[in-house]
Formats: sequence, structure tokens, C-alpha cells
Amino acid sequence: MKKLLICAAAMLIALAASAQDGPTTTWPYLYPDFTQGTIYLLGGTTVVQDMNVHIRHDRLHYIDKGGVVKEAVLDEVMMVTIGDDRYVNVYGEMMKVIAEGEKKGLVVAEILGDFSALLETGGAYGVSSTTSATRKLSSIETDAQINQPHMLLKQSKTDGQMLNLITNYYIVTSKYRIKATKKDVTASIPKDRQDEWKAWLKKNKIKWNKPGSLVAVADFLSE
Repeated sequence: MKKLLICAAAMLIALAASAQDGPTTTWPYLYPDFTQGTIYLLGGTTVVQDMNVHIRHDRLHYIDKGGVVKEAVLDEVMMVTIGDDRYVNVYGEMMKVIAEGEKKGLVVAEILGDFSALLETGGAYGVSSTTSATRKLSSIETDAQINQPHMLLKQSKTDGQMLNLITNYYIVTSKYRIKATKKDVTASIPKDRQDEWKAWLKKNKIKWNKPGSLVAVADFLSE
């Protein structure tokens, strides 16, 4: 019994630590803290910064020399590495590279916070749905991180509500930047390749929610 209690306590501690490292409405970031990485600009210039990915719109935030959080202008940003992870700029969002095909096509992930879940109705413990939703909204400081001291934001991380993540996959090639769904990809295929695409699809059973399977689609679009 004593061993079981010790194991249960250890699991609770681990879960609590994991929750503290996850994104919240007051810390809407992918990483537990800002991490050193490199920004690769279109002109070939590189910049080293402590960075994080904001999960409201996959924006890139960094810490300036004064310890204040700033948002990077993505117009000239081609790619970013944060730790061991790689991101590419897709429609103004920094999407994480999940897999790379033999023909240099990429499968990337758009990773966003599920803010809409905070607005779901259903008050608890006698609290009305409207009041509950208002309280949840009041804790969403998604646009308040810019120009704020990094340490102040970090200290307030656990003051917000936990955020779940939503992942959408995209395919990026030299010609395409498209959501990785059968409907979107089919609509993007030129008319003169539609028959080829349909035959290819019939031969290759693609699992549209599996990056390892989507790499084959990236290779097809790279031809």
C-alpha cells in the first residue's frame, strides 16, 4: 500500500510539472520558455535570438536586449530553427517541419491553441454559462505579451487556464503551400494532371492525418 501511495504521489507531481510546462491563456506559447534559435532571412542573413512560437496565430516572438518580448515581422523570414525544431513561414505563420520528402517537399504542422474551447457553454457549481464564459475570456491575454517583460510573463504562466493544441497539416513544395486534405490537394491539381492524380491516389492509400503518409503526396506535388 505504501508503495502504491508513493507511486500515485509521484504521478501527481509529474502531471503537475507537465501542466506547468504546457501552454496557458497567460502563456500561449509552444515552448515552456524562450529558447535560443536562428532566424534565416530571404536575403541570406541569419539572426540568433531567444524565441518562442505564439499559438494564437503561430507568430514568432523573441526577447530583445532589454528582456522585453517582441513580435518578429515575418515578411523577410524564410525559416527558423528553435532548439532541434525547424519552422518555415507559410502564409505568415511559422509552421513546424514534421517530415521531408525525397524531392524536398515538406509536411508541416500548424499548431494552434484551442481558444474556442474556452467559450463552450455550461457553467459549473451554480455559475451561469454567460458568467463562466466571461471569466474565461478575461484570462485570455493573447495579444498582451508583446512589449511585456519576459520574466513577468513567465511568472504569470500558471495564472491562466490550460490550453489544448490543435494540429493541422500542410504540404509545402516549390509550387504549393496547401492544407493537407484530399479536397484541398485535389482542387489544386491542374486539369492536365487530374487523371494522373486520381490514378496515383487509387494506387497509394493515403492516410491524411499521418505525416509519414503525407510525404508521398509532397513528392507527387514536387514532380
